[in-house]
Amino acid sequence: MQPNDIIETSILRGQVKLFQPRRGFHASSDTVLLAAAATPFAQGQVLDVGCGVGSVGLSIALKKLDIKLIGIDIQSDMVALAQSNAVLNGIEERCTFYSGDIGADTALPANSFDLVVTNPPFQAEGRHIPASLESKAFAHGEDASGVTLKKWCKYLHNKLKQGGRMVMIHRADRLDEIIQILTERRWFGGLTILPIHPRQGEPAKRVLVTARKERYAPLVLKSGLVMHEMDGSPTPAASSILEGRDIIHL
Repeated sequence: MQPNDIIETSILRGQVKLFQPRRGFHASSDTVLLAAAATPFAQGQVLDVGCGVGSVGLSIALKKLDIKLIGIDIQSDMVALAQSNAVLNGIEERCTFYSGDIGADTALPANSFDLVVTNPPFQAEGRHIPASLESKAFAHGEDASGVTLKKWCKYLHNKLKQGGRMVMIHRADRLDEIIQILTERRWFGGLTILPIHPRQGEPAKRVLVTARKERYAPLVLKSGLVMHEMDGSPTPAASSILEGRDIIHL
């Protein structure tokens, strides 16, 4: 990737600085929501799976100064940007990013992480038209890497310590699949789900899901977070999160 292919941006009202590709997948409100939901649980070693340029993990690490952040992504150019972003934010000593295919990764040890955060590709193979730009194709669809949601969740389970926690953001219309995958082999328990609604009265488009590895408790469905007023402006609750003044308690 050439220098003129990269732009410098920020999220959380400038609290997190990011080099990102000029064209391709960029950090978004999903990034901020996932980081806000994961931050209260962050301790010890934190793994960001499908880290991209590191936006989620770095947002957490800048608030939790005692954690060690590891990231992994299949795209080596995104991993290089993630490491540059750690330097840009002055926390490179606590951050390591790896290029690897989670369908075959053996570099990261099993049963090692206290928290795993992830924003997996949202589209199942065969249910969408893959993006022509490679970085978007990997970010949006499972078919680019061949790693299904079930394989993705198996990887999360493998890397977490016993009782460790995962936090995921995904499409609301795949929630039934997510619940089935996480619970069918008793991989995870104690699921807590927060629906994310574009506007009051509209169906949720996203869900935040947290669960613990092989720890069992009843599923909890939280009252949903509404992102926008009817005129399109952020709600007070959403604004506080998007600007980095508040976190999400799952």
